[in-house]
Amino acid sequence: MAADPLDALRLPIVPVEPRPRFADALLRRIEAAAEGRADPAAVRENPTVRYFVDDLGTAVAFYRERLGFEEELTSAPSFAMLHRGGLRLLLSVPGLPGAGAALPDGSVPESGGWNRMTLQVPDIAGAVETLRAAGVRIRAQVSAGVAVRQALIQDPSGNLIELFEPTAGYHERP
Repeated sequence: MAADPLDALRLPIVPVEPRPRFADALLRRIEAAAEGRADPAAVRENPTVRYFVDDLGTAVAFYRERLGFEEELTSAPSFAMLHRGGLRLLLSVPGLPGAGAALPDGSVPESGGWNRMTLQVPDIAGAVETLRAAGVRIRAQVSAGVAVRQALIQDPSGNLIELFEPTAGYHERP
């Protein structure tokens, strides 16, 4: 029997091994949707940031080892999901299937833009020194902002991360 000519167009099956807690929560949502119990208007309350990165393994290691993120799941070589507290971080490799795929006009996402996430740290000077000693690129040294002290660092793909330490006058929304 001849090979199916559509095989060349099919995406490869990539095994994904999520953390058990994530898998259990996903299963509960799928079961609720199947039983008609899901709220179609539900909105994720925690923020999600997507960064495009040059090398998935290097990026995952950076965020885990240097900034305290936990790995939720990885579908190498194109995607990983991490989290830190309520922040979910999606990492995608440009030019690969999913969010990194080329747009209809042929343009491909890039890493290293000026958009950034901000992470609160208890001691900004200490955090910057620890990261510098680990070889992390510091783009802007500690400076005074509005009710914060802040610094800019870069991940291995050139994406910016703003670290900040609250000062007098800083407040969170209740």
